[in-house]
Amino acid sequence: MTRLIRTLSILIGLIANLIPLLGILYWQWDTFQLLMLYWMDTVIIAFWTIIGIRRIPVDRLGTINVGGRKKPATHNLLCGYFTLVAAMFILGHLGFLWFMFSGQWLKKVPTSSNVLKELFVADGVWLALIFMFVSAWISYLSSGPTSHPRTVERGREKASAQAGEGSDAVGEQVGGLFVRIAIMQIAIIFGGMLARTYGSTAPLLIVIGCKTLIDMGVAIRGSPSFPNMET
Repeated sequence: MTRLIRTLSILIGLIANLIPLLGILYWQWDTFQLLMLYWMDTVIIAFWTIIGIRRIPVDRLGTINVGGRKKPATHNLLCGYFTLVAAMFILGHLGFLWFMFSGQWLKKVPTSSNVLKELFVADGVWLALIFMFVSAWISYLSSGPTSHPRTVERGREKASAQAGEGSDAVGEQVGGLFVRIAIMQIAIIFGGMLARTYGSTAPLLIVIGCKTLIDMGVAIRGSPSFPNMET
């Protein structure tokens, strides 16, 4: 059953990555629309990764430095911390995209109230977003069962007794997320700059192809963002 769900996730992810190809070739998406779609993809992945932290058994959370003192990490502390880090990165990336690429695009929008509609609804971008969200959701569901309350309590006691000595599963999960995001966003921005400079869709098509290959490779191997947390 798990393999079937994982296969479904890969199929939906492939569809989500191919929709931008149709958008560029047939629906007249421009560079800014594609970049904003991939920015939203980053938001979706970050959301499910942070939600996934709560599935990690407490005895594998490691420790966290609070006020200069190490203490056993908790799900709430880690989710709050990585939400803040992810939000800073995502908002900074959003500001960069709007500063670098939105100028010509905004001239096409009659009023500011139509920005979101024109950006995500008018040209079918919403369809790709739905497939991206569903694919990430299915990956999350198939990654392993949530820790049982008794397991959580035992893990909390063990973590308190062995503070600093437990294995840290959080670094692998969140580290994989940020490495993937950094590589993809650099490639996407570079492709967007080439497309804007030379007025060609070829760089965008290359970016779509590279992102599709990376996403499918991660999905087939097993996403580092959603590891199996069976306890």
